Amino acid sequence: MTGRPLRRYCVVAILAVIAHRGSSAALHGAQDIYVINAKIWTNDPVRPTAGAMHIRDGAIVAVGNGIRPEPNGSDRKDLDKPVVVDAKGARVVPGLIDAHLHLLGGGLQLSRLNLRDVPNRAAFIAAVAERAKATPKGHWITGGRWSTESWPDPSQPIKSWIDPATGEHPVLLSRMDGHGALANSAALRIAGIDRKGPPDPPGGAIERDPVTGEPTGILKDTAIELVSKHVPRPSDAELDAALAAAQVEAHRHGITCVHTMSEYHELAPIDRARAAGTLSLRVRFYISEDNWEDYLDKANAHKADDMVRVRGFKQYADGSLGSRSAYMAKPFADNPHDNAGWRGLPRAVLGVAGQTGSTPGRVQTPLEQECLGVSSIGLSLAVHAIGDQANHLVLDTYERVQGAARHRQHSEERQSATRALGSSRHRIEHAQHLLPADIGRFSRLGVVASMQPYHKADDARYAEKAIGPERCKTSYAFRSLLDAGAPLAFGSDWPVVSLNPFLGIHAAVTGRSLDGKVFVPEQNITVEESLRAYTSGAAWAAGDENRLGKLAPGYTADFVLLEEDPLAIAAEDLESVRVTATYVAGQCVWSR
Repeated sequence: MTGRPLRRYCVVAILAVIAHRGSSAALHGAQDIYVINAKIWTNDPVRPTAGAMHIRDGAIVAVGNGIRPEPNGSDRKDLDKPVVVDAKGARVVPGLIDAHLHLLGGGLQLSRLNLRDVPNRAAFIAAVAERAKATPKGHWITGGRWSTESWPDPSQPIKSWIDPATGEHPVLLSRMDGHGALANSAALRIAGIDRKGPPDPPGGAIERDPVTGEPTGILKDTAIELVSKHVPRPSDAELDAALAAAQVEAHRHGITCVHTMSEYHELAPIDRARAAGTLSLRVRFYISEDNWEDYLDKANAHKADDMVRVRGFKQYADGSLGSRSAYMAKPFADNPHDNAGWRGLPRAVLGVAGQTGSTPGRVQTPLEQECLGVSSIGLSLAVHAIGDQANHLVLDTYERVQGAARHRQHSEERQSATRALGSSRHRIEHAQHLLPADIGRFSRLGVVASMQPYHKADDARYAEKAIGPERCKTSYAFRSLLDAGAPLAFGSDWPVVSLNPFLGIHAAVTGRSLDGKVFVPEQNITVEESLRAYTSGAAWAAGDENRLGKLAPGYTADFVLLEEDPLAIAAEDLESVRVTATYVAGQCVWSR
């Protein structure tokens, strides 16, 4: 990738400011850059389209038609010679923002066992066996991304499939959605999991043979941690390499900024790259830690940098549809005795279903406490909620917190709390399955629907089986949410699925599932609406709406040149759109 010669859109003159192709550039340099002969989609209602753009010091000076370098040079003597980027008629869009991924996890997964595309049980076993042969004895085998939904026999894998091939290699392989995992017998022994115990942890489940009580190897949600805590943590060098690989992968897909949901320790390699001048990807960090109070001061001290900024905290309200751990208001269609509420996580975090907590100013649930604490320093709470009941209860939480702020006894406290809530941009991550009455609440409460449209293409293969046709009507409700005025931000959830935004745009526009069917077409949206969710919508979700997501004067010059024009091609071809070059602060950070 990085060894290829630069193509026509990333001109030779720009090499002087690039550290090396596919990596980081010297950003914000004193330089005039002119993008000409372009078809610019600005995402700015004042000037929706343009043919040229003038950039200086990493920011956009002018957007319009006929913009060219000044014939007598700039009046600023500190500027280097102007650079001209001739787009030769290519489509240019603002830098794409992935509003939900796991940055270091994605980078690490690039070198781990990837079972995403295995088509059946035999291929699954063969892939694990091949990795075991190449792995030193006793070393862990990790990775996964498996899903059996499209297999001829969709039965979940069990430890007996892989025990013969893995021997003394401990194995932990995550399901595609991260809410389930397969452990072999060696890993279960290390974790002390056998037919005698331990009991299921709150918010999780150890799947067992119903007759013998022997663990099958399948772990769900918090039960995964019983094994994962024994997996050696990557070294600093491994994390640095993972970040570098993730950064290249992001830029390869036109992504200039990410919102990463990560444990606090994953901020260190990002800070190291920032200090070393090798970071060309803007990072908005959401801390995912149970003991969130311990990180408030650290988060508050890490809010000002334009490249790396802690923007909030991550919490969980349920699991996933595929693992049947999404918290639904009614039981699953294919398991009428289970709505996942019994697992305890929603009850522990959100309180008992139906509990209103309406007493003014009184905090009744752990999630309310975290929301108020995070809001007090102007940061966001991003809550994972997939099932309709989980979404309902998270919206209830946000509504109660807003009510508590309004009922503060002293006006100065009330104004302070209201200002903090206004800057917080609280979010629901995924928001996949909604009760019809809850759709309008996103807009009314100002809650961001942070969604991952490529999950629709994936889940559509089995959603109707899991929840029935009626509840599917308000699944992945992009159209209904936008029509109701909800803030909508798109991301990928990488490495759960591909980082490629155009796969997500294709799913949002066509409703096409991975098996070729069209799922809930009444919730489809347009290409421009999808692009906004990946640009200005995602920027707004992180408080970046005045600097990112548009190509307009005063905005940061993050932009992408595309090989195909998503605004002109057939909707079915959107998944094939390729990035030609990616620019951050006016500098080319990746080119094909």
